[in-house]
Amino acid sequence: MKIELITRKIKYSLFTFLLMAAFFNEKATAQIIKPKQRTTSEQSATTNSPTRTRSASADSPSQWNNDWRITFGGGTALFFGDVKQYTFYPVFNYKSEWRFNTNLLIERQISPVFSLRGQGVYAHYTGTRREWNRNLIAKNIEFNLNTAIDLNNLFGRDRKDRFFTTSVILGVGLANFNSTLYELNSGNVVATGGFGSGSGINGQTLEGIVVGGLSFDFRLNENWSLRLETANRIMNSDYFDLTPSGTFKYDVYNNTSIGISYTFNSAKKRVSMVPESEPELIVVPKEPVTPDKSLNQVVEVLAVEKEPVVETAVVETLPTIEKNAVITDVEYRVQIRARYDGKVPIADLSRKYNIPENEISESTHNQYYIYTVGSFATYEQAAEKRNEIKSVNKVYDAFIVAFKNGNRLDKLPK
Repeated sequence: MKIELITRKIKYSLFTFLLMAAFFNEKATAQIIKPKQRTTSEQSATTNSPTRTRSASADSPSQWNNDWRITFGGGTALFFGDVKQYTFYPVFNYKSEWRFNTNLLIERQISPVFSLRGQGVYAHYTGTRREWNRNLIAKNIEFNLNTAIDLNNLFGRDRKDRFFTTSVILGVGLANFNSTLYELNSGNVVATGGFGSGSGINGQTLEGIVVGGLSFDFRLNENWSLRLETANRIMNSDYFDLTPSGTFKYDVYNNTSIGISYTFNSAKKRVSMVPESEPELIVVPKEPVTPDKSLNQVVEVLAVEKEPVVETAVVETLPTIEKNAVITDVEYRVQIRARYDGKVPIADLSRKYNIPENEISESTHNQYYIYTVGSFATYEQAAEKRNEIKSVNKVYDAFIVAFKNGNRLDKLPK
């Protein structure tokens, strides 16, 4: 009954944690609606243009949603409970208390501050209590779901290119373990737990855990990083060391590991090459122009000095349309970044992208601060600037937006 009650509590905790993660994900993924590409039906007044694939601005908040990370690591595994020589540090001789763990971590960044992570750990643990003549050996398979809170982005500016990042880890999980308690001097078995008698994997003892710790990331390049992580696991019982009458009511163990992480930056991979040819916006009158009837009349020229009569017809003429004609009061700009509910210093953008400060403008749109470059009368001029920013300034996700009377439009004008 107790195992079922504990398992039920863990399921409720996991469900609550997933609801919280879903809330943060919905908050973080709010983003500016980009200008829509004109469909064939919408291009009745324009020439056909090639289809383009654009993602969000390279540093906009939405790009955090595209980051998946996988980490493989290994390190020390230490037990803290009743069967332990010293409370806070391990012994090295006469049954050393040092053991090792291996772990695999899959993570998704759902906002600049929060990431959702799933982790699997396999480890051995041991404890020694000489005055009790006891030695504990346990094998544990652990699965946990946790969140990492980025302290740098929580208290500072949102950045992904920091060399060093510190995060707080909080989560819940399940531990499946087999425990054996020995006599220290003789090696005789005193008690066992699990080994087919439990409700976990292959009959191992199943217990709920609460996870808390710290993570330190050292960024090597855009995709690779080193991670040092340490976290304690607090169990919901005192069964791990098979000594329920001790001073530790809830057994604790620690995993400390160093690992290598790889980040899948899917946002950048979705950016496609911009075709060389750009659409030409040609405004065509919706109704046909009725020419002056007098222009269609045949003018007869009488013969002069016996010259033959010449008839001249004037052909119906339509108004001349300029190639780059645009809608009045509309200007085109190149957007390079957006940030939700917070400004980004223009000086920082200038240094990062090597763009002069006086060329960068700040505007607001749907609770976002958006940053654009240039002001152009035609789409073609803006497209040339966008291609330059992509190739020279390395802002791969720069895209064209339209403004009318100083306000950003949700889509490009037809």
